[in-house]
Amino acid sequence: MSGAGGVVVSGVGRAAPGDALASTGAAVRAALSDAGTSVSDIDGLLACGVDAYAVSDLFGFELCWRTEISDHGALGAAAVQAVDAVVSGRLRAIVCVETMPPPDPRSGADRFGRAEAVTGWASWHAPYGADDETVDVALDARAYIERFGLTRPDLARIAIVASANAGRGLSLRDYLSAPMLADPLCVHDRARPVGGSAAVVLEPVGRVERRSGSRPVGVGGVGAAYAVSPLAERDSERAADRAGSSLREDLHGAVPGILLIGDEYSFRVVTWLEALGLCDPGCAGGVLATAGTISRGGTFPVNPHGGHLGLGRRPDLDLVVEAVARMRGNEGGSESGGPPSTAVVALGGSGSAGCLFLRRTS
Repeated sequence: MSGAGGVVVSGVGRAAPGDALASTGAAVRAALSDAGTSVSDIDGLLACGVDAYAVSDLFGFELCWRTEISDHGALGAAAVQAVDAVVSGRLRAIVCVETMPPPDPRSGADRFGRAEAVTGWASWHAPYGADDETVDVALDARAYIERFGLTRPDLARIAIVASANAGRGLSLRDYLSAPMLADPLCVHDRARPVGGSAAVVLEPVGRVERRSGSRPVGVGGVGAAYAVSPLAERDSERAADRAGSSLREDLHGAVPGILLIGDEYSFRVVTWLEALGLCDPGCAGGVLATAGTISRGGTFPVNPHGGHLGLGRRPDLDLVVEAVARMRGNEGGSESGGPPSTAVVALGGSGSAGCLFLRRTS
């Protein structure tokens, strides 16, 4: 699907990490308040990382559409499904909420313990210790480097810009001397976990136009796709490319004011620059090597607030919250001469991917 048929983001909210349901409730309440809508108006719910029944009970939602997913990497494609549900005309308003727990200090403690038996697709990777997402992304990145000549300093530019946007200092020397995770990715190529909750309210534009004081942001287009298989050798970049190809029809060759990319891994930025048609396949290295291109005020400003790499791994929906805040003029904007009029939020990239083209309505 490309056009979004008069759907708007009417409200957004975010909450700090903590108890999953309490954090979720705080984010949803903030989004409802921001939208100026009531609990009785909500008849759709997308919940990621939290039990949908618990959220419904917490607010007393009377739902006719509900989706719950546990895979945060699939959130982008699921959000596009939520937009589709509003476009269908069957729903008044949908709340999309994503919650991630704070980091567990015990995680990874038993990494070299007894392994469980695996079946299906996992049996292709698990016997070789390549059974986590970091290795999958590293395989994708290494294949891209070998094919197109991307260099580690090119990849470093993504992490360096993210760090600068978040108000931290990361130099090329720091990057190149950092411990490796899985070649070619080092510790600066993966976002540290933080957690938290983020919520978004989607409504038909007609409902919001009748509400005084609302500040909606229009959904001008969407794209989503799922990979053929979970093998990194086959799904590399394909889901993002198919999702991006749908959205390119709505961009009409225009360059978005800002790009909010789910950069849990730096290589995701490479994938999305090409998937969105901002450069030709294999040419992302040239974009990254050009000073300032992805920085604030550059041709393709990526995550001007710092993103996951700069601030830590938060919910992907937090990038939608950030985009809306900046387009309203609540956050930043001075570096580009004012609030951006358009934004693209791009999430996922391997197993599934989804992207939204947002534009200011006034």
